[in-house]
Amino acid sequence: MSQLIHIDKDYQQWIATLGQQFKQSQIKAAIHINSERIAFYWTIGKDIVERQLEKRYGESIIRSISQDLQKELPNVSGLTPQNIYYCKKFYTTYSQAFEKIPQVGGKSVLNICSQHAVEIFPQVEGKFPLPIFAIPWGHHKVLIDKSFTSSEELIFYVNKIFENSWSRAVLQNMIKADLYNKQGHAISNFSATLPLPSGDLAQSLIKDPLNLDFLTLKEHYNEKQLKDALLHHIGKLLMELGTGFAYMGREYLLEVAGKEQFSDMLFYNTRLHAYVVVELKVTDFDSRDLGQLSGYMSLVNHILKTDIDNPTMGLLICMDKNNTYAQYCLEGYNQPIAITAYDGIKVLPDNFNDSLPTQADIAKDIPHL
Repeated sequence: MSQLIHIDKDYQQWIATLGQQFKQSQIKAAIHINSERIAFYWTIGKDIVERQLEKRYGESIIRSISQDLQKELPNVSGLTPQNIYYCKKFYTTYSQAFEKIPQVGGKSVLNICSQHAVEIFPQVEGKFPLPIFAIPWGHHKVLIDKSFTSSEELIFYVNKIFENSWSRAVLQNMIKADLYNKQGHAISNFSATLPLPSGDLAQSLIKDPLNLDFLTLKEHYNEKQLKDALLHHIGKLLMELGTGFAYMGREYLLEVAGKEQFSDMLFYNTRLHAYVVVELKVTDFDSRDLGQLSGYMSLVNHILKTDIDNPTMGLLICMDKNNTYAQYCLEGYNQPIAITAYDGIKVLPDNFNDSLPTQADIAKDIPHL
């Protein structure tokens, strides 16, 4: 680096701005190239189906198409027989799904998808309607291999990939964890306490149960041990909680009039623009837990919430719950609260460490040479 960049702040800022602009242009170029390639694969699959090539020439036509395209386009990758087959499946999988979702923003989905890649997803109400051309090909192959029975489930994962920039490994884990059937199923009073569309959005974000399979604890673990483990894996917890959650702190101090209270965990959700107070319980749901959570939420509203924030939300995470009982208990609260269970924790016997030999024990069994 030059000396100038250390002594001239304006120059330093200009260099940083240029670097950021270049990086953004690289990202845009990569997205554009990916969209063009996916649109090309869509065209291949569409033509195979609409021209009925397999019916006319038999299944061997896939290999013939691969050979002929590789000769015609010698420097283009992705033209293997297997990939040509995926192109056909890509078109049939999504076109069948789109038949059940015929309109997006007043336009035919199938017409949108047959246009040039740059025109495929015009802005509709500030967001892409169905961003299948904006996600990587490898992700599509995972979705195609899954063979979802529900079109809604397929489109759910497409949108989640686009919204959260999931890697292929994360996508596979989310499918394995059955995110589609868990998300939005928590017991809550959001419909009665939050205005539309905030209530629907909040409900869609909360999973039930939360999958904590990244934790390993002793059989009779307590709340402190659970919180310690979650804090150690805070990145995985944020991923499981879902879109927009930012970690603010554990045992978060809430002080008013000389009285100190500590909430188990505090988050902020950037999509809901609201603080989220989380209380953890290693027992089944108890109505008394709601009173404690509600108190913490009121404190956050008075101490942390600003005019630009929406009302604070509460999330009670417990080992298990009776849904009917939990729903009845929530009716007495006018603050937005959700109740969810957790599962997946790997449990070890309490004496697990005691059953392992110590270094001294191992040394005794090693014969001296």
